[in-house]
Amino acid sequence: MSNRIKIVFIGNSIINGFPYDRNQEFVSLYREASGNEVINKGVNGDTVHGIMRRFVQDVLVHKPDVAVILTGTNEFIYKESLPEQCMKDIVNVVELAKAQAINPVLLTPLPIDPGMAETRWMVCDDVDYEAVQDQIVELKKLINKYGEENKIKVIDTFYAFSEYVDLVGEQTAYYDGIHPTREGHQFLAEIMRKFL
Repeated sequence: MSNRIKIVFIGNSIINGFPYDRNQEFVSLYREASGNEVINKGVNGDTVHGIMRRFVQDVLVHKPDVAVILTGTNEFIYKESLPEQCMKDIVNVVELAKAQAINPVLLTPLPIDPGMAETRWMVCDDVDYEAVQDQIVELKKLINKYGEENKIKVIDTFYAFSEYVDLVGEQTAYYDGIHPTREGHQFLAEIMRKFL
């Protein structure tokens, strides 16, 4: 994009950059590289319901040109939603953006590494990370299908990050099986530059 635009990224801890400082996550790295006005509205542990509740104050108030939306992992870890319902809620968020002439861009949720997540993330909780990964895959398919059918831009970060993991290995890509490492965030920033 040649002209400087305003973009709000809204979503969960992947957007927020957990466990790193705000200037080290892919949103800030993309901001520096692109020269666009970029606002990070990531919240650790958030779900699509949280995004819907805060969409007015965190997105609409800023009157951005683009809203980049990433959700769909915590919903399944917390057993709050199933892929089909999560997709319906994401569509509602997209409609909120479109109603204010904001261009929505959907990111598919990142893959997780179930084995690493079991030992490094929420170890004491009863979470079936294999089932979570299956639900993430299902939601990714629904998001891609919705984007194609409705001419909504989708960046398939699930696919891109899967390729990245295959290339560099889990230990380099993941901090804890859920969240990317600094190197993983740098990779995601490059994906944003390429496709956003």
